[in-house]
Amino acid sequence: MLKDIPESTVEDVLSSYGLARPWHINPVAASTRNDNFLVDDAEGRRFVLRRNRRVADEARIRFQLQFQQHLLDSGFPTSSIVESISGDSLVTDELGGLWALFTYVEGDEYNFSRMEQVKDAARRLAQLHSVSDSFRGEDVVIAANRWGAAWLADGNAELAALEDMFSERGVQDDLDFVRQWANGASPEVLAHKDVIPNGWVHGDYHGRNMVFVNDEIQGVFDFDPVTRGWRTEDVAYAMFMFGRESRLSRRIRDGVASAFLVEYRKHHRLSAEELRMLPITAVAIWVTNASYCHVIERDGEDPAAYFRRHVSLMRDVGAEFVRLQRILDLPE
Repeated sequence: MLKDIPESTVEDVLSSYGLARPWHINPVAASTRNDNFLVDDAEGRRFVLRRNRRVADEARIRFQLQFQQHLLDSGFPTSSIVESISGDSLVTDELGGLWALFTYVEGDEYNFSRMEQVKDAARRLAQLHSVSDSFRGEDVVIAANRWGAAWLADGNAELAALEDMFSERGVQDDLDFVRQWANGASPEVLAHKDVIPNGWVHGDYHGRNMVFVNDEIQGVFDFDPVTRGWRTEDVAYAMFMFGRESRLSRRIRDGVASAFLVEYRKHHRLSAEELRMLPITAVAIWVTNASYCHVIERDGEDPAAYFRRHVSLMRDVGAEFVRLQRILDLPE
């Protein structure tokens, strides 16, 4: 068995690709919502095989693969999608599981001590936002991906779903905080929704979804959360994820956050309205939704603990961006 998947199933899927036998297959321990395997073939080539579980919707997965291919064709660093012998980018197993195979990209994850990596991450995010403007694929919207401005635009419905799910799970104080925060933030978001343009948002742009060689990004991965939204959702999220002192810290280093924002703005314009909304956006991206909490529960995790953690991040990240608003001289 490989991560509760029969080895025969994985081998049947690999038989759909023209890889030289024998194969050496090893589960990727860090995988959570999807099942990922490192595959080495007899010719010494390495691949990543993924069974899509986070979003097991064929139309959505095909959209993600099309988006990734567009980035690659536009010169953005990411892995190549390997087609099956039949020429398809997806393979379906006997139980309906949806699989995709990617080339493996060598490199190391983000090093918090490397400022050049911060700057390159900012440059590459600006590039992603620029080249994705020409992507003409239709967004296949998944409820679990609703966050940021999209969440707040339909805040009452999202809040009602959260309260319905968690009303008896001992998180009432957290629910009250989310409702109070949303009631204060929603009018600002609604006032700006027709002013700030939507674009393609990666949705999970952080140092473990990319690899570096000599401080330069060699590949960015995980396009599961890609959707239409405010690009500042990616910017604010990255300012926290790259700017914090360490992976477990919630304290943002002023100089790192500033360097990321300055470098991004060299390559992609942010309007005064976008900068003004940055502190609200920074909190909004941590508001989870009931649909994703059901995914958490499906995977055997405690959704109440997950919800509490995200509310705690809303509080802490919000406080950090209030502090940064003065330091970065963001418009109020």
